[in-house]
Amino acid sequence: MRIGFYGAAGEVTGSRHLLEAEGLRILLDCGLFQGHRRDAIEKNRRTPFDPKAVDAVLLSHAHVDHCGSLPILVKGGFAGPVHCTEATADLTGLMLADSAHLQESDAQFFNKIHQRRGDAERIEPLYTQEDAKAAAARLRPHPYASWVALNERVRFRFLNAGHVLGSAMIEVEARTAKGVRRLLFTGDLGRRHTLLMDPPEPPRSVDWLLTESTYGGRSHEAIVDVEPIMKRVIDRACAEKGKVLIPSFALERTQEILFIFDKMMREGQIPRIPVYVDSPMAVSITEIFDRHLDSVSFSDEFKQYVAKEGDPFELKCVRYVRSVDESKSLNDLPGPMVILSASGMCEGGRILHHLRNNLDKETTTILIVGYQAEGTLGRRLEEGAEKVKIFGLEHRVWARVETVHTFSAHADRGDLLWFIGALEPRPRRIFLVHGEPSARAALAEGLKAAGIERVSAPAYAETVDLV
Repeated sequence: MRIGFYGAAGEVTGSRHLLEAEGLRILLDCGLFQGHRRDAIEKNRRTPFDPKAVDAVLLSHAHVDHCGSLPILVKGGFAGPVHCTEATADLTGLMLADSAHLQESDAQFFNKIHQRRGDAERIEPLYTQEDAKAAAARLRPHPYASWVALNERVRFRFLNAGHVLGSAMIEVEARTAKGVRRLLFTGDLGRRHTLLMDPPEPPRSVDWLLTESTYGGRSHEAIVDVEPIMKRVIDRACAEKGKVLIPSFALERTQEILFIFDKMMREGQIPRIPVYVDSPMAVSITEIFDRHLDSVSFSDEFKQYVAKEGDPFELKCVRYVRSVDESKSLNDLPGPMVILSASGMCEGGRILHHLRNNLDKETTTILIVGYQAEGTLGRRLEEGAEKVKIFGLEHRVWARVETVHTFSAHADRGDLLWFIGALEPRPRRIFLVHGEPSARAALAEGLKAAGIERVSAPAYAETVDLV
C-alpha cells in the first residue's frame, strides 16, 4: 500500500490524496484549490497523476475544496465511480453546478470590466456546467457504516465525521499478504459540541490515520458565546440602519446562522429584521437540509428543537433570493438588514458584488464566520487590509470587519487531540493534512507531548509506502 499527497498538504484547500492498494488506485477527495486567482487557476489545471488510471474516488463531503475538482478529473479521462454518502450525493451535484456557474459568470464579469478599461487580460473558467453534470453523473451514494467492496481484497465504509450534513470519515480496509490493514481518512472532522451535527466517534484498529489539522494550534470559542456577539452586531446595524454582510459557506454555515437567528428571534433577543439568503445554491441546500432532518448527521438536541419549535429555516423575515435582479436590488434597499451570501472565503459569487457596493460605508459590518485560507480576499479583510481588489479593481475598506470563530465546523486543537488519543490501538503512523504549516506543527507538538509518536506532515506530491 502507498499514499500520495496531491492537495491540502501544507494548506487547507484542494484536498486530494491518492491511495494505492492491492492493484487499485483510489483517490480520497478531489477538491478545488482556493486562493489568489492566478495561483488557483495554475494549481487547479494541473493534475499530477493520470486521471484515466484512477479506479474510484471516495468523497468525504460536499464542500468544494473536497469535491470541486471532480469535473476536471472527468475531463481528464476518469471514468470510474465517485462513492459518497446519500446526503453528500444530493449536495455535491448542487455544489459542482454552482461552482461551474460562478466560474463562468466571474470570468465573464472579469473580462467585461477589463475590456472596458482596455486591458488585454482575460480568464477562462476551469470547467462549465456541462462538465459539472458529467461529474455529478458518476456519484454513487451509500448509507453510513455499510461496507462496500472495490475488489475482492479492498473495501471501504463511511463513518459520521460530524462536520456537515453527509460528511464522512472514510475507512479503507485491504487484505494484504501481511494481513488485514486499515486506513482512516477523517476528511474534515467535526467538533465534540456543535449546533447541528452529531459528533464523530473514533473507530478501533486503525493502522494509518490521515487527519485534518486546520485548527491544530487553536481553540475555538465556546458555541454558547455566539449569541451575545450576534446581538451586538444586529443591535448596531439597527441603530445605524446599516447592513451586515456575512460571507457564508452555503453548506452548513448558512443553515447554522439561520438556526441561531431563529432561536434568538423566537426568544426576543434580537428584532425580526430582514435576513436575505442571497445564494441560489444556499437556498437549494437548505431545501436538502429539510429533506434530511432525520439524518444520523444531526445531533439529538437539534432534532428535539425541530420537533418542538418546527422548521428553523422557515422564519417569516427570511427571504431566499434566487434571481440576479433581486440580488442587485438589495444594493438599493436601506438597512437594517442581513445578507448571507457565498462564497465563504469571498473568492467568487454574489458576495463580491455586495462587498464592492458596501465596503466604502462605515455603517456596513462584514462578519467573518468561517476559516479564511491564506491568499483569499476573506483573509485580507480579516487581517485588516485598508484596500482590497475585487475583480481586479481596488476598493477602499471603510466597513467594520469582525471575526467570529464560534461557528467553525472544524475540530479545534482539543477536539483533534481527543479524537486521535482515543484511537485504540494507536495507529502505526499519523499523517497531518489539510492544515497550514503552523497548525500542523502545533498539533504534532501536542501529540508528541501526549506520547503519540510517528507523526508526519507530508509535502505536496510526497509519496509514502504504508508499512
